Amino acid sequence: MTGGYDEACAADLAAVAEGRDLSREDRAWLARVVAGAVRPNRDKPLWDLAHALAALARLTGARDGRDLVTLALDPGLARADRLEARFAGTGEAVDARGLILPGGGPGWRTTWSGLARLLALAEFVLTAEDLAQFAAVTAWLDDLAAAPDAEGAAALSRRLARHLAAYRHAHLPLAPLERRFRAILRFLDGRRIFTDDDILGFWRGQMREGERPAFRTVAEHFVTFEAASALLGGLAGLSAPASLDAVEGWEERLDASLADLAAAEPAETLAALLAALPDGPKILTGAERDDLAEFLRLEPFHRTRPLTTLRAASFGRVQSGLANRLRRGGGGAGIAERAACAEAETYPALADRISALTVHLDRMLRIAAALRVPAEAEGLSPEARATLAAALADIRRVRRAGFDDPDRLAAGFGAADAALLRLAEEAGRLARAVAGLARQRPLELAFATDRDVFAKTFAEAYAAEATA
Repeated sequence: MTGGYDEACAADLAAVAEGRDLSREDRAWLARVVAGAVRPNRDKPLWDLAHALAALARLTGARDGRDLVTLALDPGLARADRLEARFAGTGEAVDARGLILPGGGPGWRTTWSGLARLLALAEFVLTAEDLAQFAAVTAWLDDLAAAPDAEGAAALSRRLARHLAAYRHAHLPLAPLERRFRAILRFLDGRRIFTDDDILGFWRGQMREGERPAFRTVAEHFVTFEAASALLGGLAGLSAPASLDAVEGWEERLDASLADLAAAEPAETLAALLAALPDGPKILTGAERDDLAEFLRLEPFHRTRPLTTLRAASFGRVQSGLANRLRRGGGGAGIAERAACAEAETYPALADRISALTVHLDRMLRIAAALRVPAEAEGLSPEARATLAAALADIRRVRRAGFDDPDRLAAGFGAADAALLRLAEEAGRLARAVAGLARQRPLELAFATDRDVFAKTFAEAYAAEATA
């Protein structure tokens, strides 16, 4: 992996950049176009390329696509000054500034330096993947040469857009994220800051459009979107028209940020720590593990957006039940009943479960400390000695598998205490975040309001199945 794209893409970019001796600025532009990191319209460079090729076809009298391929791959036309020397003043497709396409729409034009960039993009499209698409692209250029006008250019631009979209899907792991983020950005109207109600509003919009995504899944997308915005926010200036040479270390910053974003989840996520806890002794029951996984799966929203965490835990379970019932072929009254959210767990009840988890985890931490540090160790305060002694005595009251075997107990807590400490800390953060939410907005009222919203959304989305 190199900067968010695979080795094949890196090789394709390097071949064009080195073969044409592109400047750092032009290399960055080409990479952004290939990655789709052009705003506000990722396909605008392809539209420009199609029009430029149509203008060149008219200017040179190209008979077929091979003539246009020759122009695109000619190293002698890689620089603006050479293009100007070759074509300036030679026909109706040229004005004082550069290339134009008569009848190509008001204001379409490109300078000689712009044309040099577009021809570099043309070479990339032709030669990428070891010329795998060369014949197909050449055939498209045949069609353009037969009708080098605005309509022909528009048709070519659509083909190029589909072609490059397929290339991104194959070679850029960020492509699925990009599609998802574009939908979120459209909903947020370009904002990168969002609220819990923005997450709910986006999910409701997707449900109205018939997508039926799980609320938990949409919340997870916003987790990733928030992380991506933080990583890429400092790189916003890279798309400005100023030269990248003015941005110190831009190459390293771009590669590092894209690599971070494309990388898999870090090994120390809360979900990974929870999964790594030993099976014995039974520090957590299966239900407690499930509860922690439910509450902490939207890391870091469990501490920054407790309302979204509560919504996912309560109504996410309802939606999972609806989806499971439909997969089993159920419908009718059962769907209608579930869609009404009558079985949704209330936010106060969830808060009580969170509190119980924190109490249990704190108890397990005291036991872990007592097993690690003898109560008679030197330097302990009387309070610490009393706490450790109480924790050792507490072990005899825990009726769980493995707590009656001292050796197994010590080994199990020794393997788990680091993960246990982190899980207890994050569960405590969740409990404090929920308590803070309750001070701002009574949980009973918040739940009642949300139940009406979710019930209405479910009823509209699953109405057909409810009447089947």
